Amino acid sequence: MSEENFGNKLGSFLKAVQKGYKGLLAITGDEVYGKLENLEVKKAQYTDEKKVEKVIFEQLDILYKDKVHRQYNIQGFLGLKCDLDIGDGQVGIELKLANQLSSSTTIERLLGQVLYYSKRTYKENLIVIVVGYEKEFDQRLRELKSIIEEQNVKFFYLNVK
Repeated sequence: MSEENFGNKLGSFLKAVQKGYKGLLAITGDEVYGKLENLEVKKAQYTDEKKVEKVIFEQLDILYKDKVHRQYNIQGFLGLKCDLDIGDGQVGIELKLANQLSSSTTIERLLGQVLYYSKRTYKENLIVIVVGYEKEFDQRLRELKSIIEEQNVKFFYLNVK
């Protein structure tokens, strides 16, 4: 076997090992989604999106030890940022408050974010979390949930306690 051939085979082997190693450490949207029902947002914390983002970040950071980032840059020319990222581009979370999804403009913005973030970075590992009171989960949000899920994106409604 020539030196060049050996080097190519060794390089291929090392790439396979690296890929397998990353696979062992992979965090999936399904895994994160399964843990969302343990999150808690209290009435006093349900004041604005930044405060709720911080509360959810702190709870996820306990579960994923230093792998959670706020305002994660999606890259690309648009310069958009996902609210929360777990594992440097493995799972993205876009957060909205139910009481802010009342206008068609905010709903259209969310749908644009879902489209861009899922296509650009997260694929099926994007989760939309809408936080609100139980009574706020109305027909409008049920329709939004359906549209988002048709895009192969997970939707989770987190009730304020």
